[in-house]
Amino acid sequence: MTPATPPHDHAGHEHGSGGVDIGHVHGHVHPPEAPGAGHGFIPVRDWFSWENQGVGIAVAELGPDGGQDLLVFMVDGADGPNRGLYRIGKGLDPEGNVTAGWGEWLEIPDWFSWENQGAGLAVADLGGGRPDLVVFIIDNPPGRNQGYYRIGKGLDAAGAVTAGWTPWREIPDWFSWENQHGGIAVADLDGDGRKELVVFMVDNPPGQNRGLVRVGRALDREGDVTDGWSDWVDVPDWFPWENQGAGIVIGHAEDGRKDLVVFQVDAPPQQNMGFFRIGRDFRADGQVHGGWEPWNGVPDWFAWDNQGAAIALADIRGSGHSQLVTLMVDNPPGQNAGFYRVFDIVDDPAERGSWELLPYHSEVLAVHAALLRTGKVLFFAGSGSSKVRFADPDFGNTDLKFWCSVVWDPAAMPTPGTRDNFQHPATLRDGNGRPFDFFCGGDAFLPDGSMLSAGGTADYPGDGQGFQGLRDVAVFDPETGAWRFTAPMSGGRWYPTLITLADGRVLAASGLAEDGGLNTGIEIFDPAAETWQPLPVPPHDAFAGLPLYAHLFLLADGRLFFTGGRTDDPSPVSPCLIDLAADPVHVTAVGGLRSPGTRNQAASVLLPPAQDQKVMILGGGPLDQTDAIDLVDIVDLSAEHPAFQPAKPVGLPRMHSNAVLLPDRTVFVSGGSLQRESEIRARLQAEIYDPASGEWRIAATATVSRKYHSVALLLPDGRVVAAGGNPQGGHQVAWEPPDPNEELRLEIYSPPYLFRGARPVIGNIPQNWAYGSDPEIPVDRPGDLKWASLISPGVTTHSFNNTQRLVDLPILSRTGNAIRVDVTGNANLAPPGWYMLFVTDTAGVPSVAHWVRLS
Repeated sequence: MTPATPPHDHAGHEHGSGGVDIGHVHGHVHPPEAPGAGHGFIPVRDWFSWENQGVGIAVAELGPDGGQDLLVFMVDGADGPNRGLYRIGKGLDPEGNVTAGWGEWLEIPDWFSWENQGAGLAVADLGGGRPDLVVFIIDNPPGRNQGYYRIGKGLDAAGAVTAGWTPWREIPDWFSWENQHGGIAVADLDGDGRKELVVFMVDNPPGQNRGLVRVGRALDREGDVTDGWSDWVDVPDWFPWENQGAGIVIGHAEDGRKDLVVFQVDAPPQQNMGFFRIGRDFRADGQVHGGWEPWNGVPDWFAWDNQGAAIALADIRGSGHSQLVTLMVDNPPGQNAGFYRVFDIVDDPAERGSWELLPYHSEVLAVHAALLRTGKVLFFAGSGSSKVRFADPDFGNTDLKFWCSVVWDPAAMPTPGTRDNFQHPATLRDGNGRPFDFFCGGDAFLPDGSMLSAGGTADYPGDGQGFQGLRDVAVFDPETGAWRFTAPMSGGRWYPTLITLADGRVLAASGLAEDGGLNTGIEIFDPAAETWQPLPVPPHDAFAGLPLYAHLFLLADGRLFFTGGRTDDPSPVSPCLIDLAADPVHVTAVGGLRSPGTRNQAASVLLPPAQDQKVMILGGGPLDQTDAIDLVDIVDLSAEHPAFQPAKPVGLPRMHSNAVLLPDRTVFVSGGSLQRESEIRARLQAEIYDPASGEWRIAATATVSRKYHSVALLLPDGRVVAAGGNPQGGHQVAWEPPDPNEELRLEIYSPPYLFRGARPVIGNIPQNWAYGSDPEIPVDRPGDLKWASLISPGVTTHSFNNTQRLVDLPILSRTGNAIRVDVTGNANLAPPGWYMLFVTDTAGVPSVAHWVRLS
């Protein structure tokens, strides 16, 4: 059906709004510095619109040379009737750059809409032997909306339609009165040689949005659907209430089936975010028969307002699988701009690494985790965020398998039918027979390799009071596999920070005391005397105390540095240097941290190598339910007047993430979510940061989401284990079968360096190393080595690994079968204790670690 030709009566409509202003739904305030064409996006040249009401994108071979060309389509929301225009970018290179120039903008004839609320574009040969152009629009008249499409037949190499246009045809049963974008795709879904028309829309009712698809079967060259339409089918788990872009594309699976890729731009009160998900085995009935994958993020999304976005699929890089091509219209306060980018949605292990889901569980919720000097991993939970477990008389009953902690051997596979790769320490009980509940305490290693766990949960909230902290302190011995009590602290601590100092003592700070108030005191544990000594601190009006789980690092000069990272604490304390040698303790502010109020559940790391004295804080979010941030800031603490400086943003904003130092001197970041405990917005895609280049890159996609109470640790073989996740408190005492709120699955990440060939091999070495020494390390390929490093074993909880650091061992000399290295003489750089020794070759491939003790 061809629509009526008279223009719509737009009385009461402000042009550009389309009923609902899809460009400025929230009245976003843009950041002071526009990101421009950075962040991996490529600008579309000569974008001229100040207002857009939809876009489309496609990749096709239009010329005789077999090269791939880019088609970009936009709806220009000019004063008066809208216009639809498209243009061709010739000759895409593997990164998506247009190498042979852009054609002119070509106008789509007979455009009739004065207001559009979405558009789309597809290219397919519908029977004429040349590519045909399929154009889709959503018209937004004063009443109910209507979707239309038409076909431009026979595109030539310049993108011109050579065989005429079909009339505009209605998509039947359009029901939305308001839409927030849509898209179109063409593919043969049932294998009969005739192509189907797949239509997608975002319905924008008064409440939450919906994404829906339907299929018109057997599309002929004249644009007629000859075999009927499917019903409208919802895309499950649609979460935005406002969208500012959407699209679909059909992908070809390896088994010959078709997959549906759905894309949307979520428009929350803060910065926008692009998401896509894949529906496997999409058929002509409009249904996904093979299940839906989770929503994944489009990395480096920078727009705060969009007026349309779209996707295409094409193997631009000749890799044998398709890349996702994403187009966005950025809508800043001035003129709009179009940007697109190309990125892989298939994980190549050599580029991104790979994940492996283990066939057994962690046996307790891994709220806390520590890599022991034996190479085994201690997972410890105590009550594990379950008030029910805490109050039950069987809490800690190992006969019933109600473990408080377990020791896992990652190098051993269990004997079939058993769990003999786990050991189960006896529950440590106080004088009243109550289990020591180290849930939400603080942890650090002692020089002998034992682990100190201080504080924890004395009581859960109730009767008008919140969590209350324990004074109790315990030590775990990796040799005996047993816990024992040591001297208690002077005050209770729940959510404290512990950190090992240069003399082997351990400092404890912050945490909630026995009465539920903040413990502002600082005290130090002496492992030789097994005593605690309080430090004099400034008066409260000068220093209010560190926030809960304050991110602290020991610096080369002996001072501590607080990054601003914390957990669920609105404290106004900003980043600062803390001089423990002063009386009272002296605090010096460090400026430059952007958005300090949104660093809840951020991640902080001492960048490798530790000698550089650079600290990075990334991501985090506010205490409310709004979105995480993508900000990354780095401070050089060796500077005379250190201050944070902006660094390249993380590709996917996240909070509750875990950052792990890798032996190739990169930082691996995994888990978290865009919005606190949101499962739908969970970040399954990992990322890797290279301090040398300052660049982020997307890493492999995990199976299990990891949010609050999740952990990640580097293992001696160079892999990373991810465990835990507990968005809400549990409701049972038993660990098995798992409580829905307690994630017990284990997943192992193998970094890209494990797919790049043979690893260097370290021979037999003495385990005891002295500060300032120059030990010889037998290796198989001395001439190929780039680095030797010590990496401290991690102990982590609540998104902060408070012990990890990578210490460079400068290579002094090389012989035919060994290298000699320089061990630092500064115990502040490398506190006494056990370390993993790695050597890494010039290709970035590390050895398996050998354990050494530095003293």
